[in-house]
Amino acid sequence: MKKLVALSLALMMLLGILAAPAMADDFIVGTLSYLNMTEEDNYKVGLSLKQPLKQFLFMHGVWTEDGETAVIGDPAYHYYDTLNAMLMGLQAGEVNCIEVPYYTARYLCATNDGLVLREEYHPEEAAGASELAINMISDGYSFMMKEENVELRDAFDAQITAMKEDGALQQLIDEHIIKVSEGGEPAAIAFEQFEGDPIRIAVTGSLPPMDYVAADGSFAGFNTAVLAEIGRRLQKNIELVQVDSVGRALALSEGSVDVVFWTRGMTDFLLEDSKLSDEEREAVKAERIAQMTEEEQAILEEGGTPDQAEVEQLTSRDMPAGTVITQPYFTDCPVWVVMP
Repeated sequence: MKKLVALSLALMMLLGILAAPAMADDFIVGTLSYLNMTEEDNYKVGLSLKQPLKQFLFMHGVWTEDGETAVIGDPAYHYYDTLNAMLMGLQAGEVNCIEVPYYTARYLCATNDGLVLREEYHPEEAAGASELAINMISDGYSFMMKEENVELRDAFDAQITAMKEDGALQQLIDEHIIKVSEGGEPAAIAFEQFEGDPIRIAVTGSLPPMDYVAADGSFAGFNTAVLAEIGRRLQKNIELVQVDSVGRALALSEGSVDVVFWTRGMTDFLLEDSKLSDEEREAVKAERIAQMTEEEQAILEEGGTPDQAEVEQLTSRDMPAGTVITQPYFTDCPVWVVMP
């Protein structure tokens, strides 16, 4: 752990390509909309964070390209409110590719001959700095509540921790993500019934096989299975409500649901640095440099320092005010899907 913390500064320096040229119109990436981040802001983050880190992972054999679509210039981003709209945009030629979580990409490609993965990543090859780089561009799957409902968040957190420790969560990942991502219909999930009012949870069905609603309206997939297990352990009824991706935050703030399924960028390690004064940050930087190897210091010297406003924007990306989230119960890297 100490080694990974020491390497974090070197990787942060890889993010420091901050002099962004004009937004490119040559290669457009479709992605689901983010709160607190415009399409142009997403482009800047892609240029200063995602692309440098991907290049770092290419160097270590952790990230590979499988598609044949050439990227011309720096990719710009176009937002869609739903996965279906994004797929229609790809088919209509509005975008050159779409960016979705890796296991969603595998599922889409396995169930649609007209789609192929442009990228693959191999987390089993990652170690040290490359492992941290994957964490930095991954998204964590969590549950979000209003901040006054922190006791419910803590109750969910406790059960997620217990499921990790006793192996139940890994079994659900193997059955409902790894296996299903090769193709096939996500299984419908049965919920046990208990006394008392239900916990109302919003799901979108927009990220199969994790977040999935079948054609007949029944709830299925990994998130549904996780929620059924949490409900069983808490001895609480779970009531699922389908909402659009863009409607999740509103449903939570209005109180029509108690919990929403949420994805969150893995930028928590940046929070500590974002709250430090300039003097404190320089002291941390010096301490981390002293712990680095000569090779790692050489990587650092090739980069610049990340823009503080950008770091702060990353930590608030897709986080509505007045909310709290659980620890991630699954993480996944976004990859590009194209039409052959």
